[in-house]
Amino acid sequence: MVKTSLHGAVIFATGLMGGAAHATDAVDDDLDEPPLVYEAANAYFKKIVNRKGMRRPHYVWGGVQSLNLAKALGISRVSLIEFGVAGGNGLTALEAMADTLEPAFGMHIDIYGFDAAGGMPKAKDYRDTPNLWQEGFYPMDPEKLQAPLTRTKLHLGPVEETVQEFLTSKPAPVAFIAFDLCYYSSTAKALEIFDADQSALLPRVHCFFRNTLGRTLGDFNGERLAISEFNTNHKNRNISKIYGLQYYLGSNVGRWVDQYYMAHICDHDLYGTYDGLIRESTLDLRQSQ
Repeated sequence: MVKTSLHGAVIFATGLMGGAAHATDAVDDDLDEPPLVYEAANAYFKKIVNRKGMRRPHYVWGGVQSLNLAKALGISRVSLIEFGVAGGNGLTALEAMADTLEPAFGMHIDIYGFDAAGGMPKAKDYRDTPNLWQEGFYPMDPEKLQAPLTRTKLHLGPVEETVQEFLTSKPAPVAFIAFDLCYYSSTAKALEIFDADQSALLPRVHCFFRNTLGRTLGDFNGERLAISEFNTNHKNRNISKIYGLQYYLGSNVGRWVDQYYMAHICDHDLYGTYDGLIRESTLDLRQSQ
């Protein structure tokens, strides 16, 4: 079974493109050097989606903003991750995004996909919301999945094992993660990636959590419970929702703006480094008078 893109993402892409979700013939000269100022990066994101016809704009926004942060901090190589790849649509979208953003930002992008391979495991208890998902959902064919991928490295198997294998390989700093493991138990294990040495992480990691809205999901099961417990168990590393994103991106973005979080690695040596993404000249100083 192939997971489908979010309906809100489709609405957003269609809205930006005037109803046509395909690349235009517009000249891309102003896409070659993206600006670092936060709101300018949001405008750059819209241009990318508009002109390149990129699928999964909810991935593209996280990619643009995470690369923007890495560039501002002088980091030239980063890792982008998807937990729960199923049929591979998310990974092909990440690869297409990387092909565009890598030369524009002058950075190298590594992409990794994590999946149990045999479909979803058996739910451990009610916290995994077995009323929504069952054992065997979202099976994958590793050979078929790998065929269209050109730059992704797959980590297949139990997430508690594959995360540690990944960290042992000493990857480039993780900049963006899409979490789509559905279960509380699997997500909790995936969040152990934020226990890594700071060399494996940006000081702030953009995170998209697909299963935090709707259905019968709440604060005491699924991804939200995993996030809450992670925060309870950590003093200097926390995961917080990104608030008010729709006010920066417009009213037609879709629901994915409410599914974005930021992992704050507060004990990272670069966490307090001024990144230049917000500048005095861009602020309306009259508001402080």
